[in-house]
Amino acid sequence: MGEKRQLILPGRYESVPLIADFVGEAAESAGLGEDAAFHCRMAVDEACTNIIEHAYEGEDKGPIEVTCTIETGHCTIHIMDHGKRFDPQMIPEPTSSQNLDEIQPGGLGLHLMRKMMDVVQFSFENNRNKLTMVKVQQSVIPQREDPISEYHEVQPGLWQITPEGRLDAATAPDFEAALNRLLDKGNIWIVVDMSQVSYIASRGLKTLVSAWRKAGDAGGNLVLSGMTKRVSQVFETVGFSHIFDNYLTGEDAIVAYLGTKR
Repeated sequence: MGEKRQLILPGRYESVPLIADFVGEAAESAGLGEDAAFHCRMAVDEACTNIIEHAYEGEDKGPIEVTCTIETGHCTIHIMDHGKRFDPQMIPEPTSSQNLDEIQPGGLGLHLMRKMMDVVQFSFENNRNKLTMVKVQQSVIPQREDPISEYHEVQPGLWQITPEGRLDAATAPDFEAALNRLLDKGNIWIVVDMSQVSYIASRGLKTLVSAWRKAGDAGGNLVLSGMTKRVSQVFETVGFSHIFDNYLTGEDAIVAYLGTKR
């Protein structure tokens, strides 16, 4: 039946990286590759964030119980909570042209989970939501890092902000606040240097799209630069790669900006 590992933590945002690491280590012990372990971490991150936000409707409302069953080349993950009953049939899959503001709660996260995992099944047993996810043979991300959200003017009227580490439900609010400080001061031309971002979840995606929309509505633009392959794949997976101008380097973004000012 394979080796079983169990972890129970309170439903808090600070618990999510710990659960993701626990599951990632289980996937690695099952002999899955780096990409498969990364997919497991990301799917669990989204699942636990949805539990806190929508099943419990806040932090410290109940526990999150995780059990991993490890077999060679195969990792089964069970996640249980005691929150509000979840019906996945009520959450339509987002389309690439859909306005993020119109996506129903959990919609983008659920879409990522289904794309990243081989099996995603929901049930309601003994007054508990139970999510079962399976990953079969097929990255590892660092321990949680808080994003650095400092920014500076790289050209007159052009500002660069450089987040680092994870952009998830726990860290994205600080990043969003930094972007809003820029925009509120009328700085509507922004380059987000993504080269130091190791991991992005749906909350980070929504933050970027919201800032991009605000900048565009004000007559400016928000562009990305230096995105790693792994993070770029997340944008492609959810169909948002077409939204942003994405440059190989920050210097390329600056050249493009100067071209618009001629």
